[in-house]
Amino acid sequence: MPSLLFPIKPFPTLSSFTLLLLSVLILISVSNLNGILATSPKLPSSNNSSSNVPSKIGSGYRLVSIEETSDGGFLAYLQVKKKNNIYGSDIPSLRLFVKHETAERLRVQITDAEKPRWEVPYELLPREKPPPLKQPISKSRKLPISVSKISGNELIFSYTADPFSFSVKRKSDGQTLFDTTSTGSDPFSSLVFKDQYLEISTKLPNDASLYGLGENTQPHGIKLYPNDPYTLYTMDVSAIRLNTDLYGSHPVYMDLRNVGGEPYAHGVLLLNSNGMDVFYRGNSLTYKVIGGVIDLYFFVGPSPLDVVNQYTSLIGRPAPMPYWAFGSKVVYPWGLNAMSPSVHNGAISTLGQ
Repeated sequence: MPSLLFPIKPFPTLSSFTLLLLSVLILISVSNLNGILATSPKLPSSNNSSSNVPSKIGSGYRLVSIEETSDGGFLAYLQVKKKNNIYGSDIPSLRLFVKHETAERLRVQITDAEKPRWEVPYELLPREKPPPLKQPISKSRKLPISVSKISGNELIFSYTADPFSFSVKRKSDGQTLFDTTSTGSDPFSSLVFKDQYLEISTKLPNDASLYGLGENTQPHGIKLYPNDPYTLYTMDVSAIRLNTDLYGSHPVYMDLRNVGGEPYAHGVLLLNSNGMDVFYRGNSLTYKVIGGVIDLYFFVGPSPLDVVNQYTSLIGRPAPMPYWAFGSKVVYPWGLNAMSPSVHNGAISTLGQ
């Protein structure tokens, strides 16, 4: 039997007084712990049962001004309705930027109106830059807040001013692809924006099928299932364990729906490299992020192949693979000599091309 690092010694005999004192100390510690847990803020639960509706954070924001920019985008400012200190102080003033960047892609960015925040560097992922912060609203381009719809070729951005919410619809079939409206019965909050806690949600139809939110090892593969945990917090680990975050973070999902007997697809990307939890309840989806900005891209589809094409047109196409990477040279442990002449010659021919 292997020897132990520390030899085992018998416990000393405790007196009755010592046992009583330990019991009192344990009871006091448990009482203090219960008091701390009772007063500490808790993360909102993902349980959407009627008997345990998750707590909501704050009252959201209201839109105070909006204008059209010179490049065809729209710039707006939001003010917090009622401040609270759950997970830190609310950022009082936010800037909203909306633009139909292409006929198939819509961008919606929300950030601090006063101070720059961490974003995926534009040098690493080249893309259009929004207007600089603290840009004043031009009277000549100012729009009445009652104008609540911004239409593109195929996507329509609609908003409600107070409390602020927005939705994205597809013109061709009238489907609502994203809807942040929060009512009293919904299990999620309105927009929450703090220094180290961001929350935004969307309603979903019950028959939607979602795929994505990598890179991790979910037991069901890339299909999302209600009430499963989806955490994006990259770790350089192997993929042999379930429910484990892997090397890359891809906060994008594809939504497949049956619309009048016809299949339709669209994609949603939250371009944010901070750690996040995504709660999918079947009829809603909530992002809870620990920093950065809300930078959403919507890809109209309408086929899965279209979504992939539109997505990779933004983030970049996959790099071409060299011939040897397809395995014609990787024949360990037998080597090329173990191949039949036809296979051997075919491999050599492929490598020479």
